[in-house]
Amino acid sequence: MIGNQTKGKSFRGLLDYLENKEESSLIGGNMFGTNARELAREFRLSRQLNPEAEKVVHHVSLSLSPGEQLDNDTWCEVADKYMSEMGYTANQYAIYRHSDRNHDHIHICASRISLDDGKITRDSWEYMRSEKIIRQLELEYGLQQALSSKEKLSRAPSSGQQQRFEREQLEYEQGERNTPPQQPIKTQLIEVIDRATVDKPTMPQLVERLQLLGVEVRHGLTRNGKSKGISYSWSDQKFSGTSLGPAYTFPGLQKHLGVDYQTERDDEPINELLLKPVKPLPVEQLEKLFQDIERKQQQPEFTPPPEDKVLWQVLHKYLSEKRYIPDYIVQGLHGNQLLYMDEQRNILFIKRNLDGEKTGALVWSKPRENHRTVEYDQNTSTAYGWFYLRLGGQPTDKVENVFLCSTPIDAMSAATYLISSCKGLPPTRTMLIVADDPNNLPMEFLKSFNRVVVAFNNDELGNNAASAVLELLPQGKRLKTHNPDWSQELEAHLREEQQRQRQQDRGFSL
Repeated sequence: MIGNQTKGKSFRGLLDYLENKEESSLIGGNMFGTNARELAREFRLSRQLNPEAEKVVHHVSLSLSPGEQLDNDTWCEVADKYMSEMGYTANQYAIYRHSDRNHDHIHICASRISLDDGKITRDSWEYMRSEKIIRQLELEYGLQQALSSKEKLSRAPSSGQQQRFEREQLEYEQGERNTPPQQPIKTQLIEVIDRATVDKPTMPQLVERLQLLGVEVRHGLTRNGKSKGISYSWSDQKFSGTSLGPAYTFPGLQKHLGVDYQTERDDEPINELLLKPVKPLPVEQLEKLFQDIERKQQQPEFTPPPEDKVLWQVLHKYLSEKRYIPDYIVQGLHGNQLLYMDEQRNILFIKRNLDGEKTGALVWSKPRENHRTVEYDQNTSTAYGWFYLRLGGQPTDKVENVFLCSTPIDAMSAATYLISSCKGLPPTRTMLIVADDPNNLPMEFLKSFNRVVVAFNNDELGNNAASAVLELLPQGKRLKTHNPDWSQELEAHLREEQQRQRQQDRGFSL
């Protein structure tokens, strides 16, 4: 039996994923809910006991070897014993069984918050404890002894190193040692690579991540463009991919860990990273990088709501004639399926992460009353992502200027105002992003700029958001409109331009 564990923030996101898989069934646990919605509501009970905790979702999968199978009652027994041995004795959890693969397996969605005291259940040496418990369960239920995917694809430390580690761990647990033992560097490096590849990145993304984590990467190509191999250096120790295991060679990263590599797309950026590596992150920021990677991996895939194409001309006319947005902005957003109307006549603005992947949508249902938008189907739309547009410079240029805006229509209006002021597109690549929530800012991206223009609306909500954001971004500069929002500011600006033009026309004579 093989076990895998991840942590996350969204109970509903994980539950939706588990429930919506083909041949999925909720078979057990210690909760009353009968579907994802009810279970998510029930999980709020434990979350309320520790509202400050972030990664409160514990996701476990247990998989049998091909050809083995358990009935639902036995699976529930196995899961209950596993959770109890892992220390989840007063925690909520639900068990889903999936039959969409050629191996029988279950998923457990659990709260890390104990109902007894509201504390987070300890996770020290979680991987090792899980492996030990799984070996015991295999013996108890007569299951085939299975190596984990990690054990199969990585070279284990020597028996001497492992015995030393186990001895020091026992001494630590018995109070004979003040500090917990350190895993061998080789084992730590394998763990780092595993965590850096959990969301199946591209090869350049992996190289950059490892550099941020302090791992030196070496890779070369033959004259025929074939890989010479990959090697790693960490904590003053060097390892070839082969010495770490089949999954850590250049082809193994692709085959076993799902790293996406395309020669024409990736060779040049990889070479640039090897010639000029990025600087490692400070120690206190390393865990946040892993959290961001895991959050991306755990997010359910977003399916945008369908467009009512009959309504497109109505929206196009409204934005052009009533909001004065240039045709190429409106058509450009629509052509990339980032702006349209749905069958309920709501205006949809599609959110994306910084890699351009669609992650959610903002719904503008009352354009004649206010600019406020709400998340499309809060239960499925992910918080991670933003509505944004880029203009000026060349499409391949690096973004040099960033404006933070309150709503999508204000971002479009601010972009139009900027174009009018510049008498054309700005000379440098400029990004306008809707990100007025201090808890959902692309902080690492924003910190890379010397100045960020905080262009929130000049109203109570916008000013409060600006104050909070400026505390987080010392390089930010507040840009206030004379009017309450950018749409009104644009309209006033265009009226002034028209009046100035009329005055110039009246002063012209032959």
